[in-house]
Amino acid sequence: MPNNKESSLIKNAFILSAAAIISKFLGAFYQAFLYQSVGSGGVGIYMKGINFYAMLLAISAAGIPIAISKLMAEERAAGRVDVANRIFTYSVKLLVFIGLILSISLFVFAPVIADKIFFDPRTTYVLQAMAPALFIVTVMSALRGYFQGKQQMLPTGLSQVFEQIARVVFSVGITIFILNNATGNASLRIINGVAFGPFVGAILGLIVLLIFFKKKNEVLLLDNRSNIDNLKILKRIILFALPVTLSALLPTFLDVIQGIIIPTRLFSSGFSMAASDRLYGSFSGAVLALVNLIVSTSSAFAISLVPAIAAAIGRNDKADLARKVKLSIKMVNFISVPAGFGLLFLGKPILDLIFHAGDAYQIMQFSFIMVLFIGLYHNTTGILQGMGKTFIPIISLGTGLLVNVIVLTFLLSVDSLNILAAPIAYTLTYIIAFIVNYIFIKRNIELKSDWLYWFPRVALSGLITGATALLIYNIFFGLLSGLIGYTFSQLIAILISVIIAFIVYIFVLVLTRGISRNEALAIPKLSTIVIKVFDKLRIID
Repeated sequence: MPNNKESSLIKNAFILSAAAIISKFLGAFYQAFLYQSVGSGGVGIYMKGINFYAMLLAISAAGIPIAISKLMAEERAAGRVDVANRIFTYSVKLLVFIGLILSISLFVFAPVIADKIFFDPRTTYVLQAMAPALFIVTVMSALRGYFQGKQQMLPTGLSQVFEQIARVVFSVGITIFILNNATGNASLRIINGVAFGPFVGAILGLIVLLIFFKKKNEVLLLDNRSNIDNLKILKRIILFALPVTLSALLPTFLDVIQGIIIPTRLFSSGFSMAASDRLYGSFSGAVLALVNLIVSTSSAFAISLVPAIAAAIGRNDKADLARKVKLSIKMVNFISVPAGFGLLFLGKPILDLIFHAGDAYQIMQFSFIMVLFIGLYHNTTGILQGMGKTFIPIISLGTGLLVNVIVLTFLLSVDSLNILAAPIAYTLTYIIAFIVNYIFIKRNIELKSDWLYWFPRVALSGLITGATALLIYNIFFGLLSGLIGYTFSQLIAILISVIIAFIVYIFVLVLTRGISRNEALAIPKLSTIVIKVFDKLRIID
């Protein structure tokens, strides 16, 4: 039975990870489409609004749904179904209240937020268009927490995917409609139009969850005769939700702070408002979009080990816990390091192909290291939360955020840097946050540090991979560009170079002993390929 239980946990983690990756890819597709439609300046305006919306969403819909899933699961496991149902109903009431207040407040105070916080009245309509989505997504998150509390991850996963599909289809449709019918500069109209995308997506996501709710004949039977302290239930919900909410809030708060500081400091340094928006849009709308896409992939691989880490904690097996934590951290490196070098070497053609933003490559050159440290921060945050150390990630990222504000404000005043200050400060934020997390993990589980042995080997493998990708790209792009056109030759050359570079990476990683056979066996879906390389090279651990 334990094997079946662990298999179920891994299956659930895989469903949520797969849904997250699909949603991220759909979002990246639309962001690229939007970037090409309105340019970096328009994206800069949009990112201010969407980041503020995401911050409010973290307040309303991050912690309580997780509290629902955890507390309901505990009560159901103890046979107290009525208490589990009351946790859900009171949580829904709390979420409806919070969502309604935040949604109305965002709509009413959008002009003040745009004028006094962003110093840009153009963001008013973006914020107001997103306000209704805030309420719907908050309510939807309660249902997701309910299903997760019953260990049913498919409704949550499908609702995430359909939410993103509806959002993308609507946004692409409204963009095309405005481009075909508007006269003059349509960029601002498009930005205002696509700002309704989150609302449309949330409606479909909610419908999917309600269909599952009805299909499974979910009935909440509350025994009014039972002696249940309702205030105690609410206290449990709030106390558990608070640290999770703060953990989710800080990354969004970081994005909002950057959306305020970067354009305003650039403007005060002599750039026009349009130029400031373009530079901010290049960083937040193009470079960070690629970075976050890779981070979501590396985190999805690492999360497959979380159930095993939780099981080791439950058994109080410190040796096994240390092995699992070390492997989880190394897996993030295995994905993030070559991906970072890939962005360093192939960043220019990738940005040009996806966003038509080859001019943002210099920003990418200063951003490739952040791929690793954002992934490591999220990975170690998950480990700490599994260990019950929920406030440590808040302290770590809060410290990094404080450093970010100081460093960003100072570096933006350096003429030779301007927008390059953004990736420097952003990377430094997550380096500090990861180091703080890692120190606390080492103190609690006696994690043996062997970074000096394996990390240089992984880094060397990643460097060779990136250089190989660039070489292969140049060869194939040179051969194809005169035959099939610029854009298509770019696409084919990038795909071929990535495939060949991946094969080279596996061989070099195995050859340098950057990965062991046992570690390879733990890699989901790829273990067979890596083990074949071990056998081909006749390497035995």
